[in-house]
Amino acid sequence: MPEKDKNFDLNWMFECPDAILTCSVLHCGDQSYFVFGGHDKTLYLMDQELTILDSITFDGWCRCSYPIDITGDGCDEILVGAGDGNFLVVKFVKGLNKLAGIMNYKITKKVLCVTAGDFTRDGNIELILGSEDKTLKIFENIEAKEPKFTLYYDSWVTACALGYLKLSENNSPIFGLLVGTKNGDLQLVQFENNQPDIIWQKSIGAQINVVAIGDVTNDGYHEIVIGTDDSKLTILNSEGEALNSIEIEEGRPISIKLDDIDGDNAKEILVGCADGSLRIYHNPKLNSSDIELKWKTSTSSSIKIVSSMKDPEKGLASILYGGYDRSIRCISDCEWGEKPTLDIPYNIIVSEKQPKEKEKPVEELIKLETVPTNIREYILKILIDKRIIEGIANDLVKRGYVKEKVVEEFEKMLTQKSVNIEQKEFLIWDIPKEKVDKGLVVPSKEDIKSKKITPIVIEGDIEEKGTTLIDALKKETEGIKSSQSSIKNENLRYIIIDYLERNNIVATKGKIVDDIIILGYDKKTVSDLIEVMKEEGKILYSRSEPKGWMLNTGE
Repeated sequence: MPEKDKNFDLNWMFECPDAILTCSVLHCGDQSYFVFGGHDKTLYLMDQELTILDSITFDGWCRCSYPIDITGDGCDEILVGAGDGNFLVVKFVKGLNKLAGIMNYKITKKVLCVTAGDFTRDGNIELILGSEDKTLKIFENIEAKEPKFTLYYDSWVTACALGYLKLSENNSPIFGLLVGTKNGDLQLVQFENNQPDIIWQKSIGAQINVVAIGDVTNDGYHEIVIGTDDSKLTILNSEGEALNSIEIEEGRPISIKLDDIDGDNAKEILVGCADGSLRIYHNPKLNSSDIELKWKTSTSSSIKIVSSMKDPEKGLASILYGGYDRSIRCISDCEWGEKPTLDIPYNIIVSEKQPKEKEKPVEELIKLETVPTNIREYILKILIDKRIIEGIANDLVKRGYVKEKVVEEFEKMLTQKSVNIEQKEFLIWDIPKEKVDKGLVVPSKEDIKSKKITPIVIEGDIEEKGTTLIDALKKETEGIKSSQSSIKNENLRYIIIDYLERNNIVATKGKIVDDIIILGYDKKTVSDLIEVMKEEGKILYSRSEPKGWMLNTGE
């Protein structure tokens, strides 16, 4: 039976393979999906029946995400920030119910926050990331290879958000960018005179963990809600002046969502805390900053995600939360429809957007080329682009293998995916088809399934750029002649060179070997060739900082 107390109902609970750091609700037409990820370096796509539909693997923890329809096809894309510095955009492929990477940008430090919106007010969606490298980077569009603007700070950029704010000296609201940092600076930025312009900056005095924008005083205008490391939830007006500060004695607020979860037309503040408590704050009055604790519940560990979604059947809002306890819970407020509705005005009036600078038909946008999301996929892409597969297949066919067997083995390499966390393998936990009616859903061992990545062409006919590894291999092996000489060692040389080109410097030889033997090469062969290439002067080991293996670019 569902858990219930005087405040909320537990609708369902999903057990995840590892700690969850981010969760977004992806909307596509009238359908909604859950996209979540965390410590196992995997982003999962799950439907409302709690069935895992697909997953994508990264090289670092999935730390943050943000859903938004960038391509204009009625389906949200997902921005993802990873712990290894990868900033990715993932597309939901309609009809196939798959995820495909369509943008990948790498920085040197962790990505700590992501957001997106028409910041420049030109009808185009800008993509924004804040990171541990003390910068905020703004990309002009999904096709950008480098950020158009970079803002620099004294400490990590830990929180960022876009939203409409009405300033006293302006007749119309601005579409402002809020930036919070580790040392407690909060900055409001707008786009003016063709560049980002700082409107104001405030020192909050403690690390800003999360920022949200919305009307919580019920006056028809938006306020700023921040959670800080000194265990405070602070509400500010558009000028950065504090309206209320709520002390949370038990734990630091680390996740926030603003939404109406009890049907009274007023937004509640949903707060997840480091001590495992979920706190719901509400404001039962108009034009008031007297925000009160409505109810709270708790889990055994930090709540890293708080989100919400509308139940399509019942029409009420549900709260999603979870974190280090490796679960996602869905609950609903018991007071839905019982509180008096507040007649809140809506004073944020936005003028029409300007025409887009670059018009692109939807048909062109949805044919964006897929990109790798982890080192294994990059290596496999190199094998295709440089036609190294053909050389490997030549050698194997010469040794007596049939091409169908070669295709089968490469397919396994492409699709096999197990995540190594502390030398333990975790597979994806799927939800059983038979759900307990209104009860707690826990997967059985029989329902544990591993998901496989297959590169896909997003829509339309398969073109050369969108050809999968298997298609390319089949095409290449059709023309194989057994008389061709083996070039396996030369192929391995290319792989080592490309690996070092992409990684610049690698701390240990063992790391290089471990990352390359996944392609099927013998460990000793890889190690010996590295030594040969070192003797040839192709690669070198630097004993000065930063220490590690690298290409000899002085040749």
